[in-house]
This record gives sequence, C-alpha cells and structure tokens, in this order.
Amino acid sequence: EVALPVLTYSDTATIHLNSEQVHAFPVPPAHTDGDSFIHFRGSNVLHLGDVFRTVAFPVIDTNNGGTLKGTIDALGMAIGLAGPETKIIPGHGVVSSREDVMEFRDMILVVADRVRTLVAEGKTYEETAAANPTSEYNDQWGDPTRFLTAVYQELSEDQ
Repeated sequence: EVALPVLTYSDTATIHLNSEQVHAFPVPPAHTDGDSFIHFRGSNVLHLGDVFRTVAFPVIDTNNGGTLKGTIDALGMAIGLAGPETKIIPGHGVVSSREDVMEFRDMILVVADRVRTLVAEGKTYEETAAANPTSEYNDQWGDPTRFLTAVYQELSEDQ
C-alpha cells in the first residue's frame, strides 16, 4: 500500500501540536531538491533531515536535484537558526549541536576548496580522487567516493 502525504506545503507550514509551534520550511536543494527543515520552536529542536548526518560524508543526490551549493547554504541556514542550546536531529546519527553542524559544514567547505583547486588545474575525477582531498576526514566520515563524485561533478560543471 502506498503511503501518500496527508500534509503538503509549497513555502512554509506552521503546525500547532500539543501546544508546540512546529515550523516546516524548504531549504535550497541540498541532499535532494525537496529538502525541508522542521523547527520545534518551544523545545528548541531543529530536524535537518538528510542534509546533515553524523555517520558519514554528506549524500548529495544529484540524480534527484541535490547540490553542493545548496548543501552549504542549507547548513548555513541551520547554523543561523540554531543557538548554543539547540538540539539538532540529523537524518542519520545522533542528536547533535550547532557546533557539530558547523564542523560538518566546515569539512564540506575544505573539501570543496581542495577539489575546486584540482578542477582549476584540469585534473580528472580519477586524479582528484587519487589526490585524496578528504584524507583527514576519512577516519571519521568513512568512504568519500559518493560525496567526492558529487563535489567534483558540480565544481567541474562550474568551470
């Protein structure tokens, strides 16, 4: 049986649930082109869905409209919205803090800068992967192949 949504929105939605104001809003195309964040204002909880994860490198699903730029922008929105006490719920992993999101975003920025440099030097994807631009992050985040492929693809298209 297909499970279809019972609530849809095109811009934002605010729901009052058990005296809690829950605000859902779309973010730039990040993991996919349909990402949203959910902010439980009274509880100071922010759910970032698959835009943020604590168990692996980002998944930028380019086949479904996800983008590196949107991922960076969406994480920036989350950082701006969250405070020091905000509980961040990732799409996969453990409840986190604003600082954890900042660390994740900063890792993405470092890798993107390295890949951008390699692309500007005319490196192929294979040469870029061999340069291991994720080297110091691999122990924490795992196999970078899917992430690196998406980053390279987007940045090489920008050239």
